[in-house]
Amino acid sequence: MDDLKTPPATLVDAKGAPHEGAFRGRIASLSLEDAVVPGLGVLAQPGGPRAPIRRLKRKSWRFAAVFRDDLVLAAAVGDVGYLGVAWAYAAEGDRLLERGWKSPGAVGIRVGASDSASVALAPGRCLSLATTRAGGVVLSLDVPGLRASLDLDGNLTPLTVVSDVGRGEKLLGVTVKQAGLSARGTVEVEGRSYTLDDARACVDWTEAFFPRRIDWFWATAAGLAGERAVGLNLARGVHDDPKGRFTENALWLDGEPAALPPVTFLSRAPGQGPWEIRSEDRSVDLLFEPRGERKEDVNLLLVTSRYRQPFGSYSGKLRDALGREVRIERLPGIAEEHSAVW
Repeated sequence: MDDLKTPPATLVDAKGAPHEGAFRGRIASLSLEDAVVPGLGVLAQPGGPRAPIRRLKRKSWRFAAVFRDDLVLAAAVGDVGYLGVAWAYAAEGDRLLERGWKSPGAVGIRVGASDSASVALAPGRCLSLATTRAGGVVLSLDVPGLRASLDLDGNLTPLTVVSDVGRGEKLLGVTVKQAGLSARGTVEVEGRSYTLDDARACVDWTEAFFPRRIDWFWATAAGLAGERAVGLNLARGVHDDPKGRFTENALWLDGEPAALPPVTFLSRAPGQGPWEIRSEDRSVDLLFEPRGERKEDVNLLLVTSRYRQPFGSYSGKLRDALGREVRIERLPGIAEEHSAVW
């Protein structure tokens, strides 16, 4: 298993071809505008007569989740080209409060670059995820029954992954993730107030020309193992390099990420036991125990989506490409299962 590489200066080379790989740190500019993406067809390349079609085929989102043993707060802003989405939820124990909305044409919704702000606005609703100069994120949320103002500390090295997300179709995708950020601020859920000074957080920024059909699993968690800050990102189905050179799987210890091997997810129906997440060599060997979930099914004939995001805790062991080992017990986090026709 190779470890994460040093990031290149740019996302693409002089000919527009992407620098693929999993990198420890940020790439200065992650815009896909000038990237040559063969899977879109010759006419849809930069400067081509059908280049505007790229806007409809590009999907992007910004997501953040904040974890404490008794509380999960998650929020997302997304733009799938023809539709904008925004949602947030707070889980107090197994009690869930969720708010969300959709906007045709993504009116009022903007997913900015990885180093800027993503904002969703609607009457009586506001959600913002803004990157700070230090590389952290400020999460601001004001929707019926749910408010939050949180600073997610940027003193943590991000993971950047650039890959063909089309499973051989030569479609470009990029993601920047951070797991284990310290989180401070306030959350109010239907009048119940929480002051967070010991929480941990995960952040995901993704932009890609996804294929028409896609399925993925994802897992992320953050907290403490003893006195060590721990963050976790595991996935299957998106940034799996077909040549086996890299994935987006990573472990953060004390703010520094290192690669983890490919994993298999065995998920269960709600109420039928924990998820099992393992690598072939058992350097990743985890059980995820859900205590509730956010779910949404969409069927618009040409566009469908089946989405599950349970929240709960992880227990087990991890060993990364640097040989660092950690055992976790009830580390708070979320999992995700998504199947879509976009």
